[in-house]
Amino acid sequence: MKDATVAGRYARALAIATERRGETVRALEDMQAMLATLGPGTRVGALLASPLVLLSDKRKVLRDVLKDRALPIVVVFTDLLVCKKRLNQFEGIVHEFEALVEKQQGVRRAQVSSAVPLTQAELQRLHAELERHTKAKIKLAVSVEPELVGGALVRIGDRVIDRTVKSLLETMEHRLFEVSV
Repeated sequence: MKDATVAGRYARALAIATERRGETVRALEDMQAMLATLGPGTRVGALLASPLVLLSDKRKVLRDVLKDRALPIVVVFTDLLVCKKRLNQFEGIVHEFEALVEKQQGVRRAQVSSAVPLTQAELQRLHAELERHTKAKIKLAVSVEPELVGGALVRIGDRVIDRTVKSLLETMEHRLFEVSV
């Protein structure tokens, strides 16, 4: 089973459990905060990942670290991940859970790639235009890809808006080859 599939299943299970209690948004905040504590490279994360530490000791450390810092459902869920040896999936689960919460709230993710960094004014204008066009809240992620030469590439779900100089030049090239003289 793929890692994304596993993360998605655990995220959906957590979403169902927290939705019933009305704690979904708070659970997401707790999970995101826990990434810094339980993530790879942290002392607690290394301890919980170590095969030399007994499961009972790992669970005790986890309860001690999360006590009064997270919702009980999040503590129980994280304990389940430790017991099932799925804590290495934690980051993916948090991202999948975040996507589920955003979908529930009507937020759509958009990825914008540009050849040069966009100014704050350009980002605000693009953000507003995407929200107007999609009639939904947009969460914008921005990346810089110099190979695009100029312009921008926007991905919203499975939809792509390509206004890059690279694609325009490729289109012109194809048209020139199609023209017979």
